[in-house]
Amino acid sequence: MSNYLAFDIGGTEIKYGLLTESGDILEKGIFPTVRNSGEAILQAILAKVSLFPSLAGIALSAPGFVNNETGFIELGGAIKDFDGFNIKTYLEEVTKLPVTVENDVNCVALAEKWKGKAKDHEHFLCMTVGTGVGGAIFINDRLYRGVSFGAGEFGYMITHGAKSGAALKNTLSWNGSITGIRERYAARKGLQAADLTGLNIFQAYEAGDSIALLEVERFYDSLAIGIHNLYFLFNPSKILIGGAVSVREELIPELRRRVTSLNGYIKGDCIEACEWNNDAGMIGALYHHHQTYVQEGRRE
Repeated sequence: MSNYLAFDIGGTEIKYGLLTESGDILEKGIFPTVRNSGEAILQAILAKVSLFPSLAGIALSAPGFVNNETGFIELGGAIKDFDGFNIKTYLEEVTKLPVTVENDVNCVALAEKWKGKAKDHEHFLCMTVGTGVGGAIFINDRLYRGVSFGAGEFGYMITHGAKSGAALKNTLSWNGSITGIRERYAARKGLQAADLTGLNIFQAYEAGDSIALLEVERFYDSLAIGIHNLYFLFNPSKILIGGAVSVREELIPELRRRVTSLNGYIKGDCIEACEWNNDAGMIGALYHHHQTYVQEGRRE
């Protein structure tokens, strides 16, 4: 059976795994993302590839506006050095292996469609909550990518008006992300955001810290507003929430309660946590790899 190496490139860390053709993970690991050096990221990927001499292919999950057919990254999201870069061509030339690349949240959706909670759903959304807020859209059993491969960037949604003129501070990615909650909490407590994690703030929330209470409430409310808007835009049967925060037991009940309080028409049970959590990007990247070669009638 053929094995593949999959990478999930994130703003903080890069996950990698050796996967079988059917998506079972044989081995996996993590290494830090050098966000200010695309070259360092590429060399780290190549170093991992060199450890596995008998690969059938390489599957990538990457942030930003990704042309899933050519491998060209128009905007690299958290990795600015990947703006205007064709990562597929580069890696194929160096490794002599077939390489595919897809947007990171699209990969989460593909993982859920292939082996997760969306297997029986033709119309569903994925929302990932982490450094920012990302999204993916399945309509009529197909990923919708948009005219420039930018569909599903839910984090750009304006959720708090435009009164300040600073649009980014009014978006879902600021108000409903771990980055936003860390920065706001740190500023109000006179701390450095770099010294805090999302877990620190949720622990302070559970301990009754008044500022943590305000900021976590804002976080939940912002996500609920975003989900409410997305529900009436797309009318999906499922909205699946991913990212590290999705493992918190209270997240889904809180979101269900807040969304249904905004509009009772929405049934809270349409909101669920993704099944594959931190492995979703790698599994979805492999599924996209398979789809690419089946659609093109090529052998891997």
